[in-house]
Amino acid sequence: MKITCNIIEDLLPLYVDDMVSEDSRQLVEEHLKTCPACRKMQEEMMRENRLTATAKGNNLTQTNKTEAEPLRKIRRKIRKKRIASVLLAVILVVAAGGIGHYWYYDKENYISWDEADISVKDGKVYSTVNPLGRMKSILSVDQKNMFYMLSETMWTRKEYPSDPNTENELWNLQDFQEAYERGADESTDETSFPTGIEHVYYVDPENVKETFALWDYQDEPEKAQQKEEVLAAKCHLIWSADNTESVDAESTAK
Repeated sequence: MKITCNIIEDLLPLYVDDMVSEDSRQLVEEHLKTCPACRKMQEEMMRENRLTATAKGNNLTQTNKTEAEPLRKIRRKIRKKRIASVLLAVILVVAAGGIGHYWYYDKENYISWDEADISVKDGKVYSTVNPLGRMKSILSVDQKNMFYMLSETMWTRKEYPSDPNTENELWNLQDFQEAYERGADESTDETSFPTGIEHVYYVDPENVKETFALWDYQDEPEKAQQKEEVLAAKCHLIWSADNTESVDAESTAK
């Protein structure tokens, strides 16, 4: 590696004060042999040390103060450079940690219908993707359409790995049917599907943003319904109250 003057400038104060290792000493001395600028800086630092030593126990004369001031400026400059280097290193470490955290825990990759390998068997919906930590859903403003999607982060893939040879149950179509037929006064819990639901869709990655924007129109029911219909036309139908076996799912049944 080429040893630059900047590196030697950082080492010179320690070298002059005889506080460097033998390897560092040899490094500095080799550089000084071929660099007049660094040799001059070394001489000025040594001169400052001599002035300081001579002045011990006595008040510095104005002449000595004048001579020593440029040397102090050199040391202050080097000290500032060192502090700046440390601060920059800290900033870079913090920034790298933040970016690393985002990519590992927060950066989501949405999974397409084909990648999820969704199929229907015996009234149940399966996928080769492990749904744990991946399943997301958005209920339409009129609460009649449910839009599902699967997404994962690097952390999700590590904690809940998927096996392409394993079929994971996502939903039982009978549960959707029961939710559709459920009366408004019947009790439900947090695991229940919305009462009166009529359609369930799967959302591909390119339509995720549009799905999350549905509730931007909650105060405009007609516009919200239009947005839902446009979105539904782009998605894969998993279940419908009009047809308990969806066309999209049946087409992928194994």
